[in-house]
Amino acid sequence: MRSDAYSGLAGALVVVLAGAAVSAADDRPPPRPFDHLAPAAAARFAAGLRQFETRETPATGLGPVFNAASCAVCHAEPTTGGSSATFVTRFGRVGRQGFDPLTNEGGPVIQTEGIVTDSCAVAGETVPPDATIVARRETPPLFGLGLVDAIPDAAILRLAAANARRHDGISGRPNLVRGRVGRFGWKAQVATLLEFTAVAYQNEIGITSPTFPDEVAPQGGPPVCDLVPDPEDDGTRIDSVTAFLLLLAPPARGARTKGLRAGRIAFHRALCARCHVASLRTGQGHPIRALRGIRVPVFSDLLLHDMGPLLADGLSQGDATGTEFRTAPLWGVGGSAPYLHDGRAATLEDAIAAHGGEAAGSRDRFFALPDEARRALITFLGFI
Repeated sequence: MRSDAYSGLAGALVVVLAGAAVSAADDRPPPRPFDHLAPAAAARFAAGLRQFETRETPATGLGPVFNAASCAVCHAEPTTGGSSATFVTRFGRVGRQGFDPLTNEGGPVIQTEGIVTDSCAVAGETVPPDATIVARRETPPLFGLGLVDAIPDAAILRLAAANARRHDGISGRPNLVRGRVGRFGWKAQVATLLEFTAVAYQNEIGITSPTFPDEVAPQGGPPVCDLVPDPEDDGTRIDSVTAFLLLLAPPARGARTKGLRAGRIAFHRALCARCHVASLRTGQGHPIRALRGIRVPVFSDLLLHDMGPLLADGLSQGDATGTEFRTAPLWGVGGSAPYLHDGRAATLEDAIAAHGGEAAGSRDRFFALPDEARRALITFLGFI
């Protein structure tokens, strides 16, 4: 992202009310930027929100195949930037040479829609018959990702080193992406917020950029009906949406209720905190002053853990194997059902029950707790 895009940011990062931007015209509350933003930063948040909600067309670079015409189509609940029950499909094949994402057949992501112009039309993609792995991926919420982006690699690597020293079956490790520690995506396969935005524009909307300049090939064939030369965005749209995500406040905590202390105790007694680390801290040297030295209550170590065969999707991404996933952040989890990477869990208890592999011990500890302690733990999750 262009470093000069955020000059003039000032003030503390606290949860907000700001009316710097207005969400889509409906009954949902508007997404919240951080408080105390300088006017220039507030204006960039508002401009980024408008771009996030803008519906692209073939004339602006949409397609030729895509899953949605705007970011906000999928990231919509409880407000723009959130999650939804929308899924995408990934596929691939496992053979003697390992995992093959079948890029020559349109993989690894299915784009279900195709553009229609006055002169031609493109069909949406389908899973090819030789794919041996087909997996759903749920839309994740995007709140607070600017803070996650600002956590130094060294802080995450220290957690991995501590895991390795304990020799107790929990062995979180980083997904290294061109020398950086990955932290975004279900398998931590993306290292920076800019890249996270750019790959979503390429894979989900079909818009290329300097970061990812190659068009998605419909079902692996040559792009057709494509009206705009690549890259279709010169970086302006990607930078604008990245600015919106950078300044989008973390999820608000739930209401304080009786039993939160008991729930926190149960959370630690079940050893959930071994992977769902309560907080990390952003670096003091971050180029944006307002993001320096901030405690990030993400409840994740952002590391990969083997979750066992029940949760395995078979997909390899970067260093992550088919059974490994990044520890899912728990902040705001009470408002982001359904749960797990494929949305299979309707409740938090269902999600805990599906944990296996390195998390099997914590799962068993949770279900061994007295009923009251289990209920308190779930209440605690709804608060954080």
